[in-house]
Amino acid sequence: MIIVRLTYFSRNHIEPSGGPVHDRIHDILLESVTNNRRDDITGALIHDDKWFAQVLEGPETAVSATFERILRDPRHADVRLIKMQPVTMRRFGAWWMACVAHREDNADLFRHHCESECFDPQLMRADRLGDLIEAVVARTPGLQGKAGWTTSSVTNAA
Repeated sequence: MIIVRLTYFSRNHIEPSGGPVHDRIHDILLESVTNNRRDDITGALIHDDKWFAQVLEGPETAVSATFERILRDPRHADVRLIKMQPVTMRRFGAWWMACVAHREDNADLFRHHCESECFDPQLMRADRLGDLIEAVVARTPGLQGKAGWTTSSVTNAA
């Protein structure tokens, strides 16, 4: 079975009128972890008020089907596929989906990888975006050494 890694970004199109954005993202993650467990997909999502950036890893057909669902999801706008490639091992194999918001405690990682104060994935090279996602997840308390997903400020789902 071929394992692929897909990296994309999109505009965060969650409407605040539907309830707190944090709760809406949590709902997305709960739904996603169920799908990812079923489909053997792992990965990570980072986000702020404007952007989502995500890596999905797993069997090519399952990752492609998941990406197709994301393209139709009204909570995402201007979805852009950055890279899809076969890989020998997963970068995010410990999580059905790790999810981390851009916050004060990881702002330095965003500044370093974005080379700017502003997180704007459309201005980043594909490898820098993947490295940013990995660095943010690696530094997040509560994710080191944990598999599955949690409901703290970091949630693992897709």
